[in-house]
Amino acid sequence: MDCYIGATTGAFKGAILKENSFQNLCEIKSLEPKRDEVTSMIWNDELQTEVLIARMNRQLNLFSVDEGEKIDLFSVEGGSGAIKGLFRYDDKYVTCVESGEVKTWNEEGEQLSEFKAGPGVSMMRGNENQVVTGGTKNLVKTWDLTTNKQTWSARNVQNDMLGLEIPIMCTDVRFIPGQNTILEATKLHEMRLYDPRAQRRPVKQMKFMENPIMSTGLTFRENYVLAANSIGEMGLFDLRSKIHPVCKFKGQAGSIRSIEGHPTVPLCASVGIDRFLRIHDLQTKKLIHKIYLKTKCNRVLLRNDLSILNNKNVAKKEINEDEEEYGRMNSNGYKEEDVSDNDDENLWDDMKTGEAGEDSNSEQESENDDEEEEDEEPATKKRKVSAAKNSRKRHDSDSDIEEIPEPKKKMKIDEKKKQRGKKRRYVDEDIKEEIIE
Repeated sequence: MDCYIGATTGAFKGAILKENSFQNLCEIKSLEPKRDEVTSMIWNDELQTEVLIARMNRQLNLFSVDEGEKIDLFSVEGGSGAIKGLFRYDDKYVTCVESGEVKTWNEEGEQLSEFKAGPGVSMMRGNENQVVTGGTKNLVKTWDLTTNKQTWSARNVQNDMLGLEIPIMCTDVRFIPGQNTILEATKLHEMRLYDPRAQRRPVKQMKFMENPIMSTGLTFRENYVLAANSIGEMGLFDLRSKIHPVCKFKGQAGSIRSIEGHPTVPLCASVGIDRFLRIHDLQTKKLIHKIYLKTKCNRVLLRNDLSILNNKNVAKKEINEDEEEYGRMNSNGYKEEDVSDNDDENLWDDMKTGEAGEDSNSEQESENDDEEEEDEEPATKKRKVSAAKNSRKRHDSDSDIEEIPEPKKKMKIDEKKKQRGKKRRYVDEDIKEEIIE
């Protein structure tokens, strides 16, 4: 399987991109959407052999990719609301519910620690030994898992032009790896970039269209991120550039719930309420794969080892090998042809002179040829000069011939004008005589 998808009905699916097909990895008849809906999903290990799934009833499941079996771990207790975030830390499970209770569990399901991140949490994500939380009326905060204490808290942006406070509506938050920065998405169609080392307020604010941003994703480049809103618009952003997105991807319909980018290849997977799994190429901006999954989807995971990547690499190697062989054949062919042509020309010259085997005569003839060429050079120059003079004379004669009729035409025009003037004079004299009489 290349992708693993969690649906609102509780179905857990696996997609094969090479075949443009999917499979249901759990029994669908026994599922209840209000109880078994998938609310969060992460990889359980770095080798991507196990998937950790959280459901609406707070039940944690572990799915083995190699064996294809599902194991029920334990249920999360305490607080209220669905599980909004999962994180794996030193063989421990970290969970966060909507009411803000962040708890650490061992593999046997025993609670080890707990702290509160505030009510209305919409997302929790982890990185190394810390987690970040954010939600409705809940500012972005970072927590240290070793001490269970808050290490940093964001500050709301400045008031609007009327002096009113801007509401806090965080929909997604994540760490940017390798940069010590935090990215927040809001319902105000805005993304905010925080740098905890510099200040509490956002360092940069980027707006995307006019609808709430529902999810974000990382890409194979460090400074590039993906964002999608509630009407199916997805864009690629460069955190170093200005506010405008790098590009926008088309083809989605409805809210996009989850985006996952590949860490080494310019590919990304997205799912949402339109029931489709889409794979986009971030360089060509084209839709590569589109698979209908029959149910609304909440989460997606993209594997590092994809079936389509192996085919592409093999094809590229074959093409490169063919091009190298073709280039070598052409280079050898050209060399052979050049040598053969030169040999033929030398033999033809020798046949003309009739003295291919005598070196002394050939040297004398070459000296005589050089002298003759020196004598012939001025003759050719003289011919060129004479030809140029003749052409100039011809041009001059042609110009004289063409200029002859021009004064004749002018003379004719002047004579006609004089005749018209005489007629007018006669007419004027006749009119004067009549007036006098």
